[in-house]
Amino acid sequence: MKRTVNVAGALLTVAGMILLAYVGVSWVQSRQGSPAQASASSWSAAEQAKGREIASTLGNRVQDASFTTGSGPPPGSEPAARIIIPRIGVNAPVVETAPVAGVWEVADWAVGHLSTSPNPGGVGNNALSAHDDIKGEVFKRLGELQPGDQVQLRTRHAVYVYVVTDQLTVDPSDVSVLNQSPKAIVTLISCEPYWVDTQRLVVQALLKSRQAIA
Repeated sequence: MKRTVNVAGALLTVAGMILLAYVGVSWVQSRQGSPAQASASSWSAAEQAKGREIASTLGNRVQDASFTTGSGPPPGSEPAARIIIPRIGVNAPVVETAPVAGVWEVADWAVGHLSTSPNPGGVGNNALSAHDDIKGEVFKRLGELQPGDQVQLRTRHAVYVYVVTDQLTVDPSDVSVLNQSPKAIVTLISCEPYWVDTQRLVVQALLKSRQAIA
C-alpha cells in the first residue's frame, strides 16, 4: 500500500510539473509570437467581411450631425455611467481608471474606462476593459460578439449606440489597439483564454447614434 501511495504521489507531482511547464511555454509564446500570430481573429471570413461593410457604412457619420437626436450636452462631454451589451447580457457600471506608473489597472466588478481616452460620442478611441474570469467576470462572453451587435454607453444625459465591426486577439505588450482614431470608436478589452489569460481579446465598434435622455 505504501509503495502504491508513493507511486501515485510521484505521478501527481510529474503531472503538476507538466501543467506548469505548459502554462509557462504558452506565456512565453504569447510574449514572443510573430505579429501574424498576435493579431488573429476568431471570426469567419464572412463575419470579417460584414464587419468591414459596417465600418464603411458608418465610418463617415461622425461628421454628420444627423446621427444625434434630442438635446443635451454635446457628444464627448460626459463620462459613461453604464455599459449595456444585449447579446452577451452585460449591464454593468462604468468607472474611471487612470494609468498608474504606465499600467492600466482593470476595474473590479465593473468596466473601467481609460481616463485618458475620449468619453462616449467623442471622436477618438474610447477604451474600456473588464475581467473575464474573476471579480465579476463582466467580459466573460466578450468573444461571442458578432458584426452588427450593439454596445450601448449611457451617460447622465444620453445613450450612445455603437455597432461592432472588428475582433482580434493580441499580445499583452501590443498597445496599438489603444491608438487614437479620426472616428468615434469604442475598444473593449479583456483577457483570454479563460483562466489562462496569456492574450488580450479586443472588440471594436463604431458610433451609430446618440439619443438624449429627458
